[in-house]
Amino acid sequence: MSIMDRIGAAWRMITRGETAMPDIVRRTARGGDIEPLQLSTVFRGVQVLQTAITGLPLDEYVHGVKTAGAPSPLLDRPDRARSRRDFIADLVASMVMDGNAFIHVQRYKGEVVDARILPPSLVTVTNRGTDIASPRLAYGYAGAIYDATQIVHLKFLNVPGQLRGLGPISAAREEVEGAKMARDYKARFYTDGSNIKGYLKTEQAMTKESADKAKAVWANEDDPMGIRVLGKNLSYVPLELKPADMQFLETQQFDTTQIARLLGIPASIMLAAVEGSNLTYSNIEQSWIEFADYTLAAYTGEIEEAFNQMLPAGHTVRFDWDSSRRADMSSRFSAYRTAIEAGWLTVDEVREREGMQPLKEGHHDA
Repeated sequence: MSIMDRIGAAWRMITRGETAMPDIVRRTARGGDIEPLQLSTVFRGVQVLQTAITGLPLDEYVHGVKTAGAPSPLLDRPDRARSRRDFIADLVASMVMDGNAFIHVQRYKGEVVDARILPPSLVTVTNRGTDIASPRLAYGYAGAIYDATQIVHLKFLNVPGQLRGLGPISAAREEVEGAKMARDYKARFYTDGSNIKGYLKTEQAMTKESADKAKAVWANEDDPMGIRVLGKNLSYVPLELKPADMQFLETQQFDTTQIARLLGIPASIMLAAVEGSNLTYSNIEQSWIEFADYTLAAYTGEIEEAFNQMLPAGHTVRFDWDSSRRADMSSRFSAYRTAIEAGWLTVDEVREREGMQPLKEGHHDA
């Protein structure tokens, strides 16, 4: 397809109000040459985000009051065929890789009874209205068209005028492609015969014919494993690489740092060393707090809003962030003592935070 054909096709999609999938997502969906998760740094980053978010407790509130009993069935198991942990993990992965997550909901008497996550690369988003600032959205999937009451749409990064959100991987595909090309070059370096492993050297002048003859003799294509014989005044100089150069360590470190920055994950969590950094307990703890505030919150906020749309009126959910910021045992217990003495936490409330059963009545001072 020529460049003019591609421009024409894109213009026709824009005039229809349809948003095209990012090229990197489309190629990944059909098993093309870009597979971000095959990069160890991307895989590690997605795994870190999924683990951090799925490990957070999700509390339910009714009219602003935290419920003490069992959660609503939808919150306990949004997709009846899968666990809530898998459900949330899919939402996170969808937003990381594509920037969007789509939940197809099924309702009974006006209430959502089941929710199913759709592969974002296979969902099209169109505007059936005439105003891009107030779109009337329609979602296409597997030959069916759904309206906004049937699809809950999560966006990682909203862009005014765009029907789809942007995700870190799809938005910065050049960095991901560059990291993949560096990895592939490293893999080919030892097997590709076109790479120069050494050269023939002489201090005397050499004609082209002599050089071609020496090269042919050295190549010895009929017997590639045979003995090489050097001509007069020729010496072989191998290209010696340091172990660090042979492993492309600087390139790997640069790519890891770039992707960690792209995903908003501290380098220490990505097991990447940052040159010139001085890691201490205090700044590692601060990096964890910033990771929660500026990275995880971008995902959890969208997930909370999605559950709020699906739950009955008056019901809301919140992730329990205290569990992700657990200090060491001594600091935690000291903080609990202060809270109990100040009167704004009870012993049983502290025990609940630690995952323990409440004390029996009359034993609170034991």
